[in-house]
Amino acid sequence: MTGKTPEQNKVITMAPMDATHTEYAELVARASVANHGTIVVPEWLEDKKPDKALTTRRSGRAKNGLKRFPFVGFISVAVLLFLYIPMLIVVAYSFNGGRQALLWQGFSLRWYASVFHDPSIIAATRTSLIVAVAATALATILSLGYVLALDHMSRFGSKLASGLINASMMIPEIVLGVATMAFIRMIGMAPGYLPLILAHTTFCIPFVEMPIRARLQTLDRSCFEAAQDLGASQLTTVTKITLPLLTPGIVSGALMGFVVSMDDYMISNFLTTAGTTTLPIYIFSLIRKGVNPSVNVVATLLLLLAIVVTVISSLLTNRKDK
Repeated sequence: MTGKTPEQNKVITMAPMDATHTEYAELVARASVANHGTIVVPEWLEDKKPDKALTTRRSGRAKNGLKRFPFVGFISVAVLLFLYIPMLIVVAYSFNGGRQALLWQGFSLRWYASVFHDPSIIAATRTSLIVAVAATALATILSLGYVLALDHMSRFGSKLASGLINASMMIPEIVLGVATMAFIRMIGMAPGYLPLILAHTTFCIPFVEMPIRARLQTLDRSCFEAAQDLGASQLTTVTKITLPLLTPGIVSGALMGFVVSMDDYMISNFLTTAGTTTLPIYIFSLIRKGVNPSVNVVATLLLLLAIVVTVISSLLTNRKDK
């Protein structure tokens, strides 16, 4: 550009020498408007680009702020060790050949064989799997419907519904257990599989809903608009476009709900009967009698389940990002 219009001269006089990225972008936009809508960067505005040193000043301050606390790295490592060393100890002692849970007497797989042949542990595991699978399926269906309905609500209604769902995660489990037991007795339902499944479904919904809603928020809405413009019905749009795109979030949420249900003790403690003892309830009953080496094996298997679920969720997340 060789000449300057009065609008351009006005922009020049307003351009500060230490303009930030945001100010620079505004100047470019205003100059483009002055140039009849053509998106160009005039030569007279090139000198207004913020200095690289200015753009990195904030990140430099953050780094200098961290340097003022030299023990941050040590504290981080200490916290990680505090979290994972007990788990590693449990895994190591699950291969202990002795009869005492915390006294190493040689490597052995005897307690793994004992767990896999213990009818009580097998029955408790079967009960936990039945409850977890049923609760996960119901929670996934309800969470998916909730997320799709939430997407069509007003802003106020959406925030209100989200607050009500998320509030259940902050309520102590013992309160949920007592409330569920009181409600079941009030309606005349006997403790058993059905109350367990319904209670676990209610407890798992917030954990299943979060990944699904997060996935929906990242989708490009132009896909849905294009489908409707081409004459697709609402049902076709949901089944052919929305659900396939939400699959990573649905699977991640279902896996999270499954692990939460398998690990729950407090709510199950109020609703189990002699024939519906879950695995966490059985483990706690073993601990009351004394720490049995079988507890280390069961804890290791549950930890392995959590690791597998975490890996699958991570793979789905990476696939989603790609």
